[in-house]
Parts: sequence; structure tokens; C-alpha cells
Amino acid sequence: MPYKNSAYVRKTSRGSWLEENMEKARQRVQAGEMSIGEASRYYDIPKSTLGRRMLDQNKVAKGSVKHLGRFTATFDNQFEEELVQYVKDMESRFFGITYLDLRRLAFQLAERNNLVHQFDKNKELAGKKWVRLFMKRHPSLSLRQPEATSYARATGFNKPAVRKFFALLTEIVDKYKLDGTRIYNCDESGMKTVQQKHSKVIAVKGKKQVGSMTSAERGKNVTVVCCTNACGHYIPPFFIFGRKRMNPVFMDHAPISAKGFAQENGWMTMELFKSYLEHFVEMVKPTTEQPVCLILDGHSSHTRSLEALDYAKSNGVILLSLPPHTTHKLQPLDVGFFKPLQTHYDRFISAWLRSHPGRTFTEYQVAEAFNEAFGKAATVATAMNAFAKCGIWPLNEDVFSDADYSAAETTDQPQAAQTSTAAAVGSQSNSRTGSFCVKPMLYIP
Repeated sequence: MPYKNSAYVRKTSRGSWLEENMEKARQRVQAGEMSIGEASRYYDIPKSTLGRRMLDQNKVAKGSVKHLGRFTATFDNQFEEELVQYVKDMESRFFGITYLDLRRLAFQLAERNNLVHQFDKNKELAGKKWVRLFMKRHPSLSLRQPEATSYARATGFNKPAVRKFFALLTEIVDKYKLDGTRIYNCDESGMKTVQQKHSKVIAVKGKKQVGSMTSAERGKNVTVVCCTNACGHYIPPFFIFGRKRMNPVFMDHAPISAKGFAQENGWMTMELFKSYLEHFVEMVKPTTEQPVCLILDGHSSHTRSLEALDYAKSNGVILLSLPPHTTHKLQPLDVGFFKPLQTHYDRFISAWLRSHPGRTFTEYQVAEAFNEAFGKAATVATAMNAFAKCGIWPLNEDVFSDADYSAAETTDQPQAAQTSTAAAVGSQSNSRTGSFCVKPMLYIP
């Protein structure tokens, strides 16, 4: 087998023939119009091959474009297109096919259809050369590094959940005649005292390991709540430090009008969410006659505080909760804001460490670093693009294609709706709570 592991390239076209000519010759011989020899000469195809084809001894993929002597394409165009579509479908469902998987699939496909092939029957795999040429024939495919996506998130973003969210949002927009200036999104993000990602640096070529200075191994986390509307009006951030007592020094060089609070674990709680709503109302100044819609995730701190929900209702704030496991697609801050914010934040830490040799970056510098990053990331274009990409404003449920929902098709069942709440303007009291009713994702008066 002189060509088994070599990249053999034919030097002549001798012995090459077209499947179309082979089929024409076979039909004319079968009809008695020509002998096998006459058809072989007339259509320029091998006489012996035509003879075997007449006896139906050649089990090949019908419709192959071209035969090069003894080398025959294993799969025809239809087989390969089906294989390409299968690879794309599996990737869209977050079950991507590796090179090894593709080699195994090709072997199984050839064996199942009794096709002539030169694949390795001991390993039950197609060759590496076949994979390389297959990828070359189909440039729409490429080898990519996948991002880890949880099962809950992959299957949670499904049509029933998303359509329900947009139905509720449309009802609010129509009822209260909202526009982009009155639709807000808020979310928390953890800002650590160490960089999350390092920028690439210039180093000696061939060096196996390149380092970059960080302030600590793990670092401490400070929760920051950000909020913006669909027209790019950003609310001053809300800091939560992991301390029992708040030190005013933590807020030195923070963004103007930002608020800072201490919480032992550094997390958002039901009590702090009430404080945040007070901060939000102070900045936005909504009224029951001119309410605003605040979109947020369904975290328990947002949905289980009766005091906070009563406060929102009485001050003209409609709280709309996102369906579970959909924030990566439906939350504007997650989609378009936090990534550039984190990039600018990490760059500030790196620059600070270079200009302060021998010192570590601590909670005392977080507000200053965030202020620098916030000033660069919080642009009007960023907010508008993020809301538009989520289909929230301009309101567009069709912004997501069938491919976006394909991961949830592995279960083919809508995600069970969680019971979250929203306080709306002018609601009637409920006998159980005395102030509001509880419905999935939204309370509508």
C-alpha cells in the first residue's frame, strides 16, 4: 500500500471518467444500442469498469462527480451535504462533533450503506486525510473552541418561555405607553480585586510560559449593581462590599452619586434590594402616572421581599422578571455591557500594579477602578445595541432565529415556569398579602 499514509497527488488524468458518462453508456448497452466495447470507446470510460457496472458488481456511491482511475469518492454530494447538516445541527444543540467523532461517523455511514471505502476497519475510523479534505470541500465548517454552557441554560432558552416573556412585555408597553426612555434593565456583577483575564503581551519567541502580575491568587469580590435604559441613560452604580461595617473610604473616587453598602457575604439581599429600589427611584423619579419598567432576573432577593415589591408598586416601578436560564440572551447588560466593562476594569488593575510596585490591589481601589471602566464602557451606543440585540427595544420577538432555540429541542419540552413576581402600578390588594398578587413573571393590575 504505497499511498496509505502519503499525500498522493495524481500527475495525469488517465483513467478518469464521469459518472454521467458511465450512466449513459450503461443505459445504451442495456437497451442493445451499443456493445460494451463501443460504449467504452464512445464515452471514454474503462471497458472493465463498465462491464462490472452492467453486472451490478460496483457498490459505489451513485452520483459521484468524478472517478480518478482506481480512486473513487466514498460519498456523493448528497451524502456529504447530509453529513454537513448533521454536524451543524449537533453544534447548534451544544453537542459539537469533534474530528474523531466525524471520522467515526464517516466510517459508520459508509459501512451502513455498503459503500466502497478505504477507511480503517480495525479502528473503525475514516482517515485523517479524508477529514482534512472534507473540511476543505466545505468551508462553512471550521474547528472552534467551544464555550462551556450548562444544561439548564441551554434548554431553558426555549420558545414557550421567551414568547411568554415578550407577551408580558408587550402588554406592559401597550398598557402604559412606554418607550425606550422608560424601559430599564438592572443586574449585578462581581468585580474582583484580581484580573479576570490578562491582555496578551510581547515575549521571547519559543518561551514556554509567560507570566503577568496579579495582586493576589484569588482576590475578594465586590458586587456592583448596574442599570441603564434602552436609550443609554445609566443609573449611578450600587456597590456591595463584603464587610460587616461600611467604611466610607471604600467609595473614594467612585462614580458620581454612586451608593455603597456593606453586607457580610458581599451579596445582594432582600433588604439591600429595597435600598437599591430607593436609589433607583431617586435617580429616575418615576410616578404612578408615568411609570417605568425595570427588567431584572428572577433571583430570590428580587422577588421575595414584600416590602420591596410594595415600594416599587407605590412609586411607579413595574418589575418584570426574566424567565429562568435566559439572561445570556434576554438580559441587555449581560449581552452587551458587562464584557467591555470587565475588560476596561482588568486593564486598570494591570496599569495600577505597574505604577504601584510592591503593593496589592484591594477593596479600597475597586471603586476607582470601576469608575474608570464605567466611564469607558457606559456609552449610549452600547446600551441601545444591547437592548436591540435582545429584542426588548425596539420590541422585536423575532430577533431570535430557530437556531437560537435549537439547544432546547433536545428535550422538546418547555421549561417549567418559576413563580416570580412584579409589582405594577395601581394594583388591587390581595387577601393573602394585603398588597399584591403573585403571577408567573409579572403582576398585571
